[in-house]
Amino acid sequence: MGKRVRHFVGVESSEQLAFIDELQALGLSGTINLPELVVVGDQSTGKSSVLQAITEVSFPVKAGTCTRFPTQISFRQTSAAKDLPIKATIVPGRQSENDEALLARIKDFTIEKKELTPDVMQEIIDKATECIFGDHHDRKMTLSDATLRIERSGPDEMHWTIVDLPGLIRKDTHKKKSAVKEQGSLGINGQSEDETGMNAAVAWELARSYLANDRNIILIVMDNVDVERHRIFELMEDLPGLEGRCIGVLTKCDRKQEGSDHWMVQLLQNNLATVPHLDHGWFGLRNRVPVEVHITDEERDEREQQEFAKKDWETVATDRTGIQALMKYIDKERRTQIQAGIPQIVSEIRQKLRECESDLSRMGDARDDPKAQRYFVFQFCNEMQRMAEATLRGQYQDVPSQDPRIMLRYEVQRRLDRFYDEMSDQQNMPLRFSNFHKDLEALSSTSSNPAEWEEVVSRSPGLYAEIYKEAKISEGRSLPGTIHPDVEEKIFRKQSAHWEGIAQRFVEDVKDLVKNCHEVLFRIAIPNSKVRLEVTRVLGKALEEWHRNTDTALQELLEDNQTRPLVTRNPQLLLDTVSADQSRGQILLGKRSKGSPAHEEPNGEVKTGVIANGARPRFISTLLSQVLFVRARLESYYLIALHRFIDNVAMQVVERHVLGPKCPMLTVSVETFAKLDDDELNTIAGEDESDARMRARLERMRSRYVKALEKWERLRVL
Repeated sequence: MGKRVRHFVGVESSEQLAFIDELQALGLSGTINLPELVVVGDQSTGKSSVLQAITEVSFPVKAGTCTRFPTQISFRQTSAAKDLPIKATIVPGRQSENDEALLARIKDFTIEKKELTPDVMQEIIDKATECIFGDHHDRKMTLSDATLRIERSGPDEMHWTIVDLPGLIRKDTHKKKSAVKEQGSLGINGQSEDETGMNAAVAWELARSYLANDRNIILIVMDNVDVERHRIFELMEDLPGLEGRCIGVLTKCDRKQEGSDHWMVQLLQNNLATVPHLDHGWFGLRNRVPVEVHITDEERDEREQQEFAKKDWETVATDRTGIQALMKYIDKERRTQIQAGIPQIVSEIRQKLRECESDLSRMGDARDDPKAQRYFVFQFCNEMQRMAEATLRGQYQDVPSQDPRIMLRYEVQRRLDRFYDEMSDQQNMPLRFSNFHKDLEALSSTSSNPAEWEEVVSRSPGLYAEIYKEAKISEGRSLPGTIHPDVEEKIFRKQSAHWEGIAQRFVEDVKDLVKNCHEVLFRIAIPNSKVRLEVTRVLGKALEEWHRNTDTALQELLEDNQTRPLVTRNPQLLLDTVSADQSRGQILLGKRSKGSPAHEEPNGEVKTGVIANGARPRFISTLLSQVLFVRARLESYYLIALHRFIDNVAMQVVERHVLGPKCPMLTVSVETFAKLDDDELNTIAGEDESDARMRARLERMRSRYVKALEKWERLRVL
């Protein structure tokens, strides 16, 4: 059994570190961001030597080894020694979590050994590669986010976990080592240029995913090459939130290139160098040279101390050189990070558990018989009805969603307000109303001869001329001195012709609001896409009927507006007509309103209908009088009919049909599905293989979350 890592000064590791390690062992890193020490670096920068110095585990140096998936080395402190303290397992990542074939292959993957020798490491990695990639394990351009977890436990161990990522391919290395495609030569590690490029891209994205976890401490491993040429800094520049999490490690300090010794010393002296996000600065290490592969860890540390004791490094602080200085700094930082992050991690676990239980609750029990299937259908129907009623009543707090589309009543009211504004806007009218009083005053001012007024009205463009023209056309079909009733109807039809387009757009918009809300509720009530598809098929005819009934109701209102006689019992029409007639008499004929003093002649007679200056009374033609009378009645009736139409559209079309009992949300009801026979019910609610896999995955995740919270409760009482 291996002894504990020498780089820690404490005797016991904290319980918080143990808790994080247990969460890793449960496989929660696929759904919860857990803090880890992640080692990132280009190929051939000495990353393996750094890992060996940190973990004291001999990583194999075989070409291509340990480059196709992350490897997690974890040390665990246990109360008693085990016969087989080395245990290797595979934990799926965020992407591979849903790969059922991979899950089946890694289900029984467990390797237990007495020691973690180089040969054992090679055996574990070879078997893990075959297990993760299956029949495609020989493909060199394939990487996976499934993590090989190697655990070493015992009473002398200290809780410590580190993740090694596949090496990044440096741009200049790629250019030097990749051969020209036309010559058919190979690139890095015997791969073609295309394969190398694909591996580089996947490794880049894998590194990006680990760096994006804001709880990770990132160890950036560099050699003594110009830092600005490393791909890792391009990656860091693209990612927010790396501040305070990145530590630079400068390797191969004993193998200086020409002109690089001064640069390395300067970099370590100015450990807060101007590199994006590298707030923790740089540490210098001495790697094993090729002839030192088999020396002990103690010999490796001794030679490192001898290297940094040389005069070349006397200006560099001692706490910035050597593996022990690096590990002491990392240990302090990881404890700080974990202590600050555990409350949030526990909160996320509780939230994930609630979501998992909610999904399982909606799925219900296994649906393998008609009784279970019918119960499942009744459950989602009741849930859909409950949420639909809440949205129709404006009780949005009763819907478990923050999607703004559930605010149906609010959105419908907003659209209704806009509908009213569009309908009331006279700019949309083909024949607009002007101010009746000002029109009379303008007409009176054109001439003192009333006989000329009719000519003025007939030639003026707009509503008056249109009434006059229609009156002349129907003159032969009415008694002398009157205008045929058809004139009022024709003019009103023209004035209200634009109602149809505005009303149709309004109703279609409200239907879209209903369909959007239905989509949100539908997904909440029925998470399973296959069940949703079958339910949609069953409801197809009901939705068609909903559209048809809505369109029919609106069309009936529009046809009534264009064909029915102008009828109203609203008393406002008579009041407005009398008021307009009085205005006509006062302005055009000089008649005084009721209560005004009459004009007294010199002989003492009282006359009305005369001009104040004693001129002869004015008289207007019967046709002109009727044109003015129709104009006044039309304005009053139009406003009455407009508001009546708006209310009818809102109540008879929107409330009765669009939001009525046949709207999409309310059609998902027990009454609809109770009529189905067992075969139809099985088509809708029967479980297929994907449902069974989903249920198994949810149950598996729920078990992990429950165990994690149990471990947290034990930790809290310690």
